[in-house]
Amino acid sequence: MLRDRRAYSSTFWALFIGVVVLPLFALGFDVGRYLYARQEIGKAADAAAVAAAAEINQRTFIELGELHPTQETYAWAQHYANMNNDYLGGLKIYPRITAIRINDAQDTVYVGVGADISALFPSIVPQVVVEETGTGQVRSFSR
Repeated sequence: MLRDRRAYSSTFWALFIGVVVLPLFALGFDVGRYLYARQEIGKAADAAAVAAAAEINQRTFIELGELHPTQETYAWAQHYANMNNDYLGGLKIYPRITAIRINDAQDTVYVGVGADISALFPSIVPQVVVEETGTGQVRSFSR
């Protein structure tokens, strides 16, 4: 077998597939799951921003032109973020509202949403936290 060149070729290709190709496939699969999870968190952030924009203090907005969140703003934002989290919710990964910022000049509400998606990856991967920001604009009231 040592004098047969086909044995060297078979050994080379077996090592190449085992050491290079299979890890590349695994990496590609994990990157795909990461990007899909990030998209899911972005979808939850957008829904939370729209809910937060709907729950601003209407009287203050009409009278002063300023956006002020109510006590319900955070609760509704979290509720809508949870409702728009199908894939990750099935894996017991839930988004959390990290920040709500308001831009009075543009009548815009920004909601930050984050989630720890480490459960999607093998235990050798360190903690993976995804954060996305959703934007909602207040347009339904008149000044």
